[in-house]
Amino acid sequence: MRPDTKQRPPARPADPDRDFTLAHYREILARITATHRTLSFAEAAPMGEALLDVERFVLMRHDVEFSLDAALTLARADHDAGVRSTFFVQIGSDYNLFEADGAAAVAQILELGHDLGFHYDLALFERSGGDPVELARRAIGLMEGFFRVEIRAASPHMPMRSGRTLRIPGIVDAYDPLYFERIKYLSDSTQVWREGVVTSLLDRHDQIQLLTHEYHWTEDGLGWDELLLLEAESKYRRLKGRAEANIESFREGLRLRAERDAAFRAGRPRG
Repeated sequence: MRPDTKQRPPARPADPDRDFTLAHYREILARITATHRTLSFAEAAPMGEALLDVERFVLMRHDVEFSLDAALTLARADHDAGVRSTFFVQIGSDYNLFEADGAAAVAQILELGHDLGFHYDLALFERSGGDPVELARRAIGLMEGFFRVEIRAASPHMPMRSGRTLRIPGIVDAYDPLYFERIKYLSDSTQVWREGVVTSLLDRHDQIQLLTHEYHWTEDGLGWDELLLLEAESKYRRLKGRAEANIESFREGLRLRAERDAAFRAGRPRG
């Protein structure tokens, strides 16, 4: 290997349909913003049918499946391009919206000007035995209260397989005919553009809903299967680091237990 090999950027696929590098994603954003207005669901939902009166737009949506860190990377790229997007996040996924790192990532996404949508697994709700609509409503309320936001839209996980979505009062469905049939729907699902990369279709479609997934886009443009394994390794390292920190903390607590117990009892108010 030549000494300068590591300094070179990774080779990008010649076929744009197969190029899932972040460099290509930024190019896609530049092409979109050159010809179309961009909207988030927080902006589009209040318009209702009047959305169809907007001459040229791309409705920007990210379904966050596995990694809030990767979602934050796309949020920064969108922000740099002057694009506001909706990040549809899950309760019950491989990530946790409410632990310290996850909440911090979501907070940064919001600080960049983006908004949150609710991404739900209908099968998970059904397995709980409760009313799926009520469970979804409560989950949305929890997210809204925790992050101090208003959620305007929801999207189901893998709707093409289940063929079902929820009708949640006051929440628009990303697969409502208004967004899914009356405007062009494009997705990078499993790194496959069914009709070609979005930039090849901008001249043919004035109104587009664009769905991208956070874990597809990386500096090296790796395949989705490899990325899932790398994400699992990353989560393992993070959990292992937390376990090691807890072990040290607990050991310190055991060493100082008697002293701290006495200080706690001495400091307690008398009832």
